[in-house]
Amino acid sequence: MIDTETREKMDYLGEQIAKNLARLGGVGVLPAGEGDLPACGTGVPKIGCENLLYAPITVARFYRGGRTNIDQVVEGQIPVAPGSSVVLSQAAYPPWATGCYVLRYRLANNANNHDDIRIEWFVDTEPLDAIQYGSEIYNNDNTVIGEGKLPIPLAMGEHCCIGGNNRLRVRISHLGNANQIENIRLHVEHANAVKCCSSCAAGRACQRGCKGGGDK
Repeated sequence: MIDTETREKMDYLGEQIAKNLARLGGVGVLPAGEGDLPACGTGVPKIGCENLLYAPITVARFYRGGRTNIDQVVEGQIPVAPGSSVVLSQAAYPPWATGCYVLRYRLANNANNHDDIRIEWFVDTEPLDAIQYGSEIYNNDNTVIGEGKLPIPLAMGEHCCIGGNNRLRVRISHLGNANQIENIRLHVEHANAVKCCSSCAAGRACQRGCKGGGDK
């Protein structure tokens, strides 16, 4: 049998071993009142920047800009030949809410077959609710309809918000058999900077001003 004194020594030794193992295994079992992390511990001190995707100066500059260019070619190429398409994407940006978009393109031979140009929007690979056509942007004489703005389609019936890890993308397809798309310029206005009513964000026509829908 182990006498009382020996048992007490063994218990004490076991406690010390357990404490040392706990310190090696993580910082969550530090004794109360010992808030500082050990120099060789595995924990990471809090610095106030955890989970920060974008610096405040980057976010502020982005929102002041008021628009996001959709200009990165991720599939296909420009010019867009008849029967083919191109997929354009935004660069990486802080989270933002979409508003209206402005798309300008030129068809070869000053053609006006704008109904052959199909516009499909995606958040990453998820399609938005509506498909649009170039004939909603251009008249038959190649002049721009109204202000030349269209709303970004809704996402499952809701206003479209783009997360910081998402990419807003568009596929522009030429469905015809003549007159390639020779160039493309495209940007989206941030919802808090658009000069049109909330109807734009609701998937309806973009109109300047919010009282009566007319110009101010």
